[in-house]
Order: sequence, then structure tokens, then C-alpha cells
Amino acid sequence: MSTMADESTSVPRRRQLRERTKKLYTDDWTLGDEDIEGRRTFQLDEKIDCERYDLSNFNGLFREMTGSELTLSYLQKHGLGIPLLFKEKSGLGLRVPSPNFSINDVRTCVGSKRILDVMDVNTQKNEDMTMKEWQRYYEEPNKDRLLNVISLEFSHTRLENYVQSPTVVRQVDWVDVVWPRHLKEAQVEATNLLEDMMYPKVQKYCLMSVKGCYTDFHVDFGGTSVWYHILRGGKIFWLIPPTEKNLASYEQWVLSGKQSDVFFGDMVDRCGRISLTAGMTLFIPTGWIHAVYTPQDSLVFGGNFLHSFGIDKQLKVAQVEEHTKVPQKFRYPFFTEMLWYVLERYVHMLLNRSHLDIQDANQQSPVTKLHEHIHLTPFELHGLKAIVMYLHSLPSTKKNVPELIRDPVALIHDVRCLVEQHRHDNPDAAVTGYPVLPPPPAMTIADRERLRTTKKSYTKLQRQQSQDKSDGLKEIKPGVPRRRRTRCKKCEACTRSDCGECAYCQDMVKFGGTGRAKQTCLMRQCLRPMLPVTAACKVCQLDGWKQQPAPLMGKPTPSTPSTLMECTVCYDIVHPDCLTDSGQGGTASEDLPNSWECPQCCESGRHLDYRPRHFKARARKISVSSGASSAPTTDSERATTPSKRSRPDPNEAWNDREPAEGEQRTALRTQLAMQLTGSTSKSLKRPHVVVRPSQLPPLSKPGPDFNGHTLAYDKTVMLAIFRFLSLKDLANCALVCRTWARYSVDPSLRKRMDVSHAHLTAAHLTGIARRQPENLNLNWTNVTKRQLAWLLDRLPQLRVLSLQGCTWSGICALKTCTCPPLVSLDLGHVSGLNDSSLREVLSPPADSRPGLIDKTSRLKHLKSLSLAGCDITDIALRYIVQHLPYIEILDLSSCGRVSDAGVAQLTTTPAQTLSNLVSLNLSNCRLLTEASLDHLGRCKALKRLDLRHTTHVSTQAVIKFAAKSVHNLHVTDVKLVEEKVIK
Repeated sequence: MSTMADESTSVPRRRQLRERTKKLYTDDWTLGDEDIEGRRTFQLDEKIDCERYDLSNFNGLFREMTGSELTLSYLQKHGLGIPLLFKEKSGLGLRVPSPNFSINDVRTCVGSKRILDVMDVNTQKNEDMTMKEWQRYYEEPNKDRLLNVISLEFSHTRLENYVQSPTVVRQVDWVDVVWPRHLKEAQVEATNLLEDMMYPKVQKYCLMSVKGCYTDFHVDFGGTSVWYHILRGGKIFWLIPPTEKNLASYEQWVLSGKQSDVFFGDMVDRCGRISLTAGMTLFIPTGWIHAVYTPQDSLVFGGNFLHSFGIDKQLKVAQVEEHTKVPQKFRYPFFTEMLWYVLERYVHMLLNRSHLDIQDANQQSPVTKLHEHIHLTPFELHGLKAIVMYLHSLPSTKKNVPELIRDPVALIHDVRCLVEQHRHDNPDAAVTGYPVLPPPPAMTIADRERLRTTKKSYTKLQRQQSQDKSDGLKEIKPGVPRRRRTRCKKCEACTRSDCGECAYCQDMVKFGGTGRAKQTCLMRQCLRPMLPVTAACKVCQLDGWKQQPAPLMGKPTPSTPSTLMECTVCYDIVHPDCLTDSGQGGTASEDLPNSWECPQCCESGRHLDYRPRHFKARARKISVSSGASSAPTTDSERATTPSKRSRPDPNEAWNDREPAEGEQRTALRTQLAMQLTGSTSKSLKRPHVVVRPSQLPPLSKPGPDFNGHTLAYDKTVMLAIFRFLSLKDLANCALVCRTWARYSVDPSLRKRMDVSHAHLTAAHLTGIARRQPENLNLNWTNVTKRQLAWLLDRLPQLRVLSLQGCTWSGICALKTCTCPPLVSLDLGHVSGLNDSSLREVLSPPADSRPGLIDKTSRLKHLKSLSLAGCDITDIALRYIVQHLPYIEILDLSSCGRVSDAGVAQLTTTPAQTLSNLVSLNLSNCRLLTEASLDHLGRCKALKRLDLRHTTHVSTQAVIKFAAKSVHNLHVTDVKLVEEKVIK
């Protein structure tokens, strides 16, 4: 025992150097590289409950409003700078389905075969899945992974009838107000493939998410603003303002590749969390960085839109997408093309110039009214400048000029003229509540039927092409059974009431309409229309219950479903058992009851190219009278539809109404013209007639009439009265009688006529010629060479003409021999006017006419000439000295290529400007130096000199110049020299 004890004591003890801990191992070694990439390493639950992101800690991260407060006036005044939260959708003009709308209804509307872009929440990667597979996953209680659908664009499907974006969105969305409407109406594909798009299809999205889905921080593509409406479930948003610092941090965070390791909200100073529940609506402005979490299964409707009140941020986000190498698939479609259309739209509306190579029927008329200046908001004015700079910075391969833009260089020039014209606009005057770019009018019943007919013909064409390609097609027999479907009376659409807002509801008698359309409400179009009870099999001629088809009167409602099947390709209705192979090989459809793809269509391959038919319950054709009464007729319709002669508007500037006794004759001529135009496809041209001032017959002297009727027809008396009337009152007087109508156009009443910013028509030209003005203002009009030559030939008394903002192709009519001897001419900001153009205008005319002896320039009598903003050089000043000996007032402002050499030509003998020049405007001529003052000191009659914004001329030099003058000149407004007025 002792021996054993000694052995035991001799064995040394083992020291325990460290505490043993249990090692934890993960299963990451079983995952591939693609599965590990994108997995989050931060705890999302902590970010949901963290007080750091509570909105009460920040100010200005969102604003809660009511629907009636969000108007166009609000956007014009404040823009869309912060997120807007609406707890109720009332007042927004938003239309969505009822909360009973389910994922199954979505599948019924868009189709089971619709391919969805599904995102894996864990890896943040995308994969394709059909709508049928997605519904099966969504309704599965035990899900093995988290999937999210955030990019189902459902335009041109049946679902678009149940969702309408807010009113203010429809007023400012560039897709509606800028993109050519005929391109949008040509869209027939419901998918989002770029090769099938005719316009940016980003207006209506359906977002379907399951509990636990998370979308990491991102900025909506193209800097678009977005509206979200929670129909079912809920969402949690983290919002970060788009400051320069935050966008730079976001760009670095994306390029670092550590999105799964770092929660971006921890990298910025201000990040607020907001929770949304069912029924709420959220507007997220341009550029806001946000992340989204789904606490419960949700169904959300929303849409993206570009607008004119955040252009700077939209372009900034586009640059961020370019730097972060965002794939083209995830960018805004046709972004650069949209910018070109925006510039063209503003030029068309404000300057009345169209640069689109399309028919006039597809264009909207400008909103600019006569004598009215439309003020632009600072958001729009600065945005137009930013667009021009952005397009200029792009390489030539990425400018993407649309094919419809005829001349992009001329368009940019017009945009610069527009910005120059509106640079002093009043921001308060711009808040009008009316859009500068008006949205298209709401589609009437006739428009909807016309569009539906177009799409139906396109579908028939595709089907016919597929039939030509397939072999062994079956013959179409003349006896086709009835296949118009009826309501199921069970779906969400059938059980709801009429909306009272769509075009079909407005036509209903109970809503005050005529009741001629007899169409169901757009919100109540059945989702799963049934085959009628009277439908019969094509083979056995029996109904779905193997009985003879009988009328509905007295027939009991069947309790079992019908066994008939209708082919979605050839529309044949048969019993599957009646076919030779008992229906083997057919594919049943889950979108519609009693619907399938028959075996013969499957064998021939016709089912591969078919397009799903959008059934409409009780669809009826609309008569011509119904469509015409429900919608305003277009110009082409008006030309082929006889109508009553409407009474002229007394508010028009000039009214050339036919005499009352000749109206019957005019009606007969109109009816004959309608018959001619209706029987031929050729367009009849209006004959060109000479319109000259009519010679008035001599009036008898007023006699002693106690009733006073003679004085009412006395020309001297009435003209003395008419001189004090406005244009509106004068137009009303012209409607009284033929005599007063002649007096109202007397040349002595209107020496000056202003038709600036007007779209010149034949009526305008006729009215101008009849009134024989001495002063005519055609600024910023679309006057053409033919129109101007027509006017100049008929206005021999014209002395003052203003053509500011017109084009060289139009004003080149000045070089003809019929040009009257003008005294004042304004050619400021004329696009295309250069040295050679000015030489053609000032040179003697190349043509001639009988009795013309003088071979000198027709403009030699000019005393005032304005060439502001034109692309002229010193050579143009030499032409002025040679051909304009009587010039007294010369405006060369903003002519950036004029230098001291050109000024020297004005003051060098034998130039007549040495003794005649009284006023000279050289403002914003950046090449001028103080040497020009030495040359101008020789002008003996110079009493006004404008040198503002000339950087190389000092104020002291201008003061010395004024002191040396003999005309008592003094300097006002820095570098403006004027004659001192002695009071």
C-alpha cells in the first residue's frame, strides 16, 4: 500500500494554463461563394428597435399632410423636397382596389405565365419566376427562403383599370406631359423588356412581399420620385436626405462591396425610421436614400415619376448611377431621350416652336395666350439649364437624340433663348396652380374604344402571322357558338360599387350622363368571367351539362360547374370528351374558368405565340353618335362630320364673320365640301386668295333724324367712339351689323398690333392685312417665309416690325423687293442669323417688280436696328455701315463675338454713324476693352451707351468717357451712360 502511495505522490500534477471553452462551429463551409455573398452580418432587429433612428430625434425628414393640401400650387411653391405622409387617401385622387384584393386577383389580372423579377432577400440577387409559381410560394405557410417582388409593372394589363395614380402625379409626370402621346398609345406589350417598350413603363407597380423581407438602402432609378400606397400589411422605411455628403458616402458604400457588412444608416448623421400601415400613402422625393422592411405580408401599389420640380437631383442621381456602374436593366428607360423631349416641350409651349417631326394631330397646342407672359418657377428655370449642361457633358455616343427631333442644335439654341427670356421671372407669379406643360386630356369613351380596336387588330395580326407559320391548321367553320362571357358575381370587382369617376361612369344616367355607351365601370370589370349558360359544344351541340341549350327563362341555376372548355387561342368551345383523343394534350388555364389551350393548338405550336385576351363583361360596340357626343371631335373628325355653325366667340382679338344674309349659301358650300372630303382620301387644299383692305363706299352726310339711327352709321362719329374701346368690346361691336364690322377693322383704330407668342394661322394673317398696322409685333411666333412675304406684300404702310425670337428661315423674306420701307427692325435672338444672313437682308433685293426703279437696299431707311443675342461678328458691323446710312439706334447686346475692331468700323469715315448714332447697346459683349471708348468718343450725337456686363471695361473709364462728352452725360447703373434730364 505504501508503495502504491509513493508512486501516486511521485507523479507530478498537470497544470491547466487556460480555461477551456466550448467552440461553436457554423455551417458556412457548406455554402457556395454565391450563397455567402450578400448575407447580412448586422442584426436587422436592432435597427428596427434602435432609438437612434426615431423620427422624433430629427426635424425635416417628413411632413404629414392631407390629400387636399397636395396640389400643383404646393409643388410650384415648395417643390417636392421632403417625404410626404398621408394617413388617408381621400383627396389625393388615388384609386386602388378594396382591401379584399388578393394575390390570386393579381395573378388573374396579369396572367399566370407573366415572368416576375423576384429578389432573394438574403443574397439581394434576382431570379425569374412565373406569377403562378410566385402565388404558390406566397400562399405556402412554411417558406424555406425569403423572396420579394418589387418590380411588377402592370400597365397594359387588366390590373391597370383598378389603379389610378394621384392627381398631382398625373399632372407633372413627364411620361404623361412630355413623352409623345402617339408612342405611348402604340405600346401593346405588357412586359418590361426594353426592346418591346415604346415609352418608359414605370408608372404603375405592384409590390408583393412576405414577412421578413428587407430591401437594402438604394435610390430609385433615374432620380425618380415614388408614391407608395399600402393596400394590405405594413412597411418600415429608413429615410436619408440626399445631401452632397450623403450621396458621396452612398456612392463609396456601393463601390466598397460591403453593403452586407455595414448598415448605411450608421454612416450618416440623419437617418429616420417611419412605419406605414394599411391605408397609408407615402411620397418619397427625388434622390432620397431609403431602405424598406416588411413586418408582415403586404400588398403595395406604387409608381415612379420624373417631374420638373427636382431636375437637379434627378441628374445628380443619374451621374451616381453612372459612377456606380448600375446595369442598364435597373435604370430609368429612355432617360436621355426623355431629357430631349422635355426641352422640346418647353420650347413648344413657351416659344411656340415645334422641333418634332410628327403630324400636327399628335401635338398639343401651346398654352401661351396672347399678351401673356408665363412665369417659370426657379425649379424649372434652373432645371432647364442643368439639362443643357448635362447633355453637353455626355459623349456623342451617349447623347441619344430621338429620331423625332429634327435639329437638336436649333433646339438647344431655342432653350437658351427661353432661359434668357425668363431669367427675371417672379417666383410668386409662377405659383398659379396651372401647369406650364399641360397633361393630356382624359381619355373619353371614343378614345378608349379606338385604342381597344387598335390593340385588337394588332392581336389579330399576330395571330394571323402565327397561323401562317404553323402547319396543319384547322379550318374555321362559319357556325361559331356564342362565347361572350358573363359576370361571375363573386370576384372582388363584381361585388364592389361603381366608382363614379371613370369615363363609363360619367356616361351613366345615374351620374348625369347620356347612357349611350352602356359600358360597365372600369373598376367593376369582372376578373373571372364565366361562359354563358347557353354556350354549346362545337361537336355535340350540347351545353356544359350535356343537355340541349335552352333560354335562360325558367331554367334553374346549375349547381355543378360546366364541363365545356374554351380555347384561348382559337376560341373553340368543346367538351374535352368529344374530341378524338378525349382532350389529351390540352393545357388548362388558371386565369379564366373553363379555359384551356386545345390539343390541336398545342400540337401546331400556335399556343406559343398567342396573347392573352382581356375579356370584358357585356362589351358592346359604341355608335358613332355616342362616341361623338361623349368626346370633343378632332380636326380630322370635324372635317368629315357635318355640324351646326357655332356662334363666334366675342372675346377673340379679331372676328371676320360672314354676313348674316350669306350664311345659307355658306352652309350649302360647307355641305358640298363635306361630301367631297368624305368620298375621297385626298386632302383638299384651301385656295390662296389675295386679301386687301376693302374700299368703303362713301357715306351720306347725317341728316336731321330724331330717332338717332343715322348717327349710328356715321363713320366719323363711330370711329371717334371706337378709339376708346378695348379689343374685346370692339369685337362685340363688330357683331352688331355689317357696317360696324367694317368700321371695327378701320386702319385708324389700331396703328399697332401685337401678336407675339401666337401660333399664326390664316385668320391671323387676314386680320392683320385688313387692319393695315404701322407697328407690327411678331415676337416669338412661328412665322414662316411664306407668311411673312405674304404680309409684307400687303402692308405698304408698315414702318415698325419686331421679329424677336423667330428663325432665319422665316425672316429671310425681308430680302424681297416687296418689303416696305421700315424705320425700325428688331431681329434680336433670331436663330441662325449670322454675318452672311445679315448681308443677304441688307443687300439690294435680287428680284424685281414692275415700277421698281431703286436698286438699293429696301432697309436703307432704318433708324433703329436690334441684333441682340445673334451670332454676328465685326464683319456684320461693316455691312451696317455700308447699307444703313440713317441708323440712329443700334442694339448689339449679348453679341459675344463683337470686338473693338467692329466698334472702330462704326466710327471710321466715311461712316454716317459718326454724326447720326444716338444710342448704342453693347452690354454683355465680353470681348470689348477700354479701347472701344476711344473710338466711340468720335461719335458726335451719342447720348446713350450701355456697357454693362463688359468685364474688360472698368467703371472709372466709363465715368471719364461721360465727363468728356458735350451732351451732359452721366453714369447710372454702374456702366450705363445716359443724358442727364434737367427737371
